[in-house]
Amino acid sequence: MAGGKGTRLLPLTVYRPKPMIPFFNKPLMEYILENLIRAGVDEVFVLTGYLKERIMNYFGDGSDWGIEIHYSNGENLKLGTAGATRKVAKKMEDTFIVASSDILTGLDIRELYSYHKKKNAPATIALSRVEDPTQYGIAIVDSENRIVRFKEKPKPEEAFSNLVNAGVYVFEPEVFDLVPEGENFDFSMNLFPKMLQENIPIYGFPFDEYWNDVGRPSSYLQATEDVFMGKLSLSQLRVDSLKGNLEYGGAVFTGKRCRLRRFNIRGFAVLGDNVEIGRNVKIERSVIFSNVTIEEGVEIKEAIIGENVYIGKGVLIQPGSVIGDNSVIEEFSKIGSNVKIWVESRIGKESIILPD
Repeated sequence: MAGGKGTRLLPLTVYRPKPMIPFFNKPLMEYILENLIRAGVDEVFVLTGYLKERIMNYFGDGSDWGIEIHYSNGENLKLGTAGATRKVAKKMEDTFIVASSDILTGLDIRELYSYHKKKNAPATIALSRVEDPTQYGIAIVDSENRIVRFKEKPKPEEAFSNLVNAGVYVFEPEVFDLVPEGENFDFSMNLFPKMLQENIPIYGFPFDEYWNDVGRPSSYLQATEDVFMGKLSLSQLRVDSLKGNLEYGGAVFTGKRCRLRRFNIRGFAVLGDNVEIGRNVKIERSVIFSNVTIEEGVEIKEAIIGENVYIGKGVLIQPGSVIGDNSVIEEFSKIGSNVKIWVESRIGKESIILPD
């Protein structure tokens, strides 16, 4: 499922769909794809929508990953998650997996699949435990892990469980006979409640491995920190090598062709390709996308800097801020906490941008 707009991550999703947001310089979607491949999947249907060309151009036919990738285009956004899946479910002759393309998880999908087959279930939902379940679909399971109650995005007083829908499912094709053709039909809002109402078994698969839906800039930065802390393992990274750069005072990960003078890091800094950093720069717990120039004396704290951004001498960027692609922030300007600078912006010399 790769059709969403990622509105909570704006302005990072103006020019790229959420599945294509870089995470340690690879698109988010690539991590769940690799997880599926490790589980034995060799054919994938990608349900695209918003800025679909970015996804299709990068992943192509899947041959670079040793699999077949097909794309389902058209009305996916209007059809909802279950409605869009119904279109490809008609091509499935056997059990299949559905996964959100924008989650980061250590879930063992092969184990989830085996569990589903063991239960002989029409549907199985991977369930993660979280502290604040109000942003997700929540479930209660019985002693056999059969789901007995489900509610999408409950109010705090309605949160009867901290087990949440982790965005990975295993289905039998006949489940989609319940989904009306051509209508907006969602898994959590429509299909799962309908199955419970008709007493059709849905099983939960609670797991303790890492899970993050990367829904906001804050959770994106938290997931980045979790890699450095060893809580989330990425196939191309070794945590011990990331921690070894004590010259900078913190952990740094760079892409290709970066030009760095000695600068100070607190926590971590992740840099894309072609990033240039001047003298006496301070970066704290931040991610810098590709093709960014940061002049001397800049301070960046707990922020995300988009692609093709120029940050002038002496600029201060406060925690929680996001700088959109192709923006220029001229020297000695100050960007306040939790400010989002839209793409293509130009902030003049010595300006102060305050939060609402």
